Amino acid sequence: MKTIFSIYTLAIIFFFCSFILLRFSVKNLLMDNGIENIFTDILLFDKENFGVENEQQESVDAIFVAAVKKKLQITPRERVFKTKSLYDKIENGGKNFYANIKEKIEHYTGDLFPFRKLIVQVAFFVDFYFGNKILSNNVIDLSNGYLTLPLAMDNLTSIDAFVQKIGHFKHILDSLGIPLVYARYPTVICNEDSISKTGRDQNIQAMNELLVKLIDIGIPVIDLHKEFHHRASDSSKEFHHSLFYKTDNHWTAKTAISAGQIISEKLNKFFDFGLETVLLDTANFTEIFAKKWLGSIGEKVIPLYSKEDFYICIPTYSTSIGWLLYPVSNKDNKIFENEGLFDSLYHFLPESDESKDLYSMAYPSLSFSRNNALPNGKKILLIGDSYNLPLSKFLALVFEEVNFINRRSSLLDDYLANKPDVVVVGFSNANIVEPLDNLLF
Repeated sequence: MKTIFSIYTLAIIFFFCSFILLRFSVKNLLMDNGIENIFTDILLFDKENFGVENEQQESVDAIFVAAVKKKLQITPRERVFKTKSLYDKIENGGKNFYANIKEKIEHYTGDLFPFRKLIVQVAFFVDFYFGNKILSNNVIDLSNGYLTLPLAMDNLTSIDAFVQKIGHFKHILDSLGIPLVYARYPTVICNEDSISKTGRDQNIQAMNELLVKLIDIGIPVIDLHKEFHHRASDSSKEFHHSLFYKTDNHWTAKTAISAGQIISEKLNKFFDFGLETVLLDTANFTEIFAKKWLGSIGEKVIPLYSKEDFYICIPTYSTSIGWLLYPVSNKDNKIFENEGLFDSLYHFLPESDESKDLYSMAYPSLSFSRNNALPNGKKILLIGDSYNLPLSKFLALVFEEVNFINRRSSLLDDYLANKPDVVVVGFSNANIVEPLDNLLF
């Protein structure tokens, strides 16, 4: 019996190792050379979007950059930052041979492991309902189905190094006469959550330390984490959690609108901008059900959590906005350009797809807007993480131009030459998690 079990175990190991090696060969020898047929389809049947590489994204970024430059009509000049694209392979430049090999092995034995999705579903279904109720992939249920991933201090980039880098950015902007503001975005975890109290998640503590140091070097701070609770007169964790999707780590559309109003009001106070902030009152929006979806955190623990409602928000007043957009999962691989209603922002909402990318498809990361109703309005350059995807779109209702950069873009110099009235850097926690080389400034 032991011999049969040993042979069976070795056969299973051999099968999966062979399958992984075969996938690796197909990807790196066939698909990278443009060869796709029924053979590759069979091998990759359980892996969606397999083989989407940086080269395609770089091409899209180049098209978008050219389209924005045409809109801005800025002549060539001396570059200040010599910034690379978000999709340049900066992460590989500093890695040695063995680090790259290790990353490849982890990729093909993790995300690209054959039957991974099925195995995860079955294993954690059994574990959750008959075992210790520990969720997969380090996911934690805060309460009432709100999911998150904890962030420990040993996973954070040096706060002092980040402050030094943004301080250099401030020095450059000061020389150009452009003010810099930092916006601190809340995450689904709040002070009242046990993982924050016990120190299992230390993002709040790290953010508090960061804000003190930014203020010390003269950077105005907008602390949305505090502002939301202060304005609602509700410090409960139930209120805090309600600002976010349950199965995703992002804030809802209505929360993003409120964040835009708070930021605009603060900018009016700091710089006397005269922004019409009433336009970002949530009472002036219609909330429309779009579809059911399961966010990126929910997909890590499927099938334990059901899909939740996803809403889009449309202003009740008339709008005339010019958009340049590129959403994820755009099969035509084209830039969307349109002049008209705010509603055209949602042009790329899928008809049937309910994947974790719905948030990004509704609020594209590559974007530029010009509000035709505000010909003498203010211009803002917004730099930050995915929390800014919806925020940048709703800010288009009160700013003449919104130039948005998702961490990196070769457009930085062009946007600065466009003379924005303010630069707002805003993150949830990406500024102290990601390698500093991945950040723009």
